[in-house]
Amino acid sequence: MKKLTELVLLTVLLALFSQAEANPFVYNEALRIGGLVFTALLVAGGVTVLCWGQCKQKRKDEEDASKI
Repeated sequence: MKKLTELVLLTVLLALFSQAEANPFVYNEALRIGGLVFTALLVAGGVTVLCWGQCKQKRKDEEDASKI
């Protein structure tokens, strides 16, 4: 009888929890916008790191040496 009681109790608890999670995906607009902003910052940072050494100005010493 004890095993049957435990089984019934376990079944009732599982049924309660499964109804509580009937809709686990709740759409949150603020989370979506925050994720888009975070992604944009990561992309901008990546592009900046990739292009960091590409846009350097020449020094006058380098220009004078190329004219010789």
